[in-house]
Amino acid sequence: MKWKLRIPMILFIFGLVSGIYQYYPNIIIFQENYFLNSLQFLASIAIPIYILEKTQINEKQVNFLVGIMLISSGVLIDYLMV
Repeated sequence: MKWKLRIPMILFIFGLVSGIYQYYPNIIIFQENYFLNSLQFLASIAIPIYILEKTQINEKQVNFLVGIMLISSGVLIDYLMV
């Protein structure tokens, strides 16, 4: 069974960016302003997703197990980097 790489990569990026922001809290540039803090977090999620869309990596067909492994590795990265 084949699956497009779009959903697994998006969920992997969510877990990866969330884990990085939890492990390195000083990476946030705007510490005082909550709006700019949220904007930085959303931009750090949106930029890799945009790059994947422009390079057509998300259109590749992969095995279902590879997609599940990508999703679970994103969750695992988020869980372990707390």
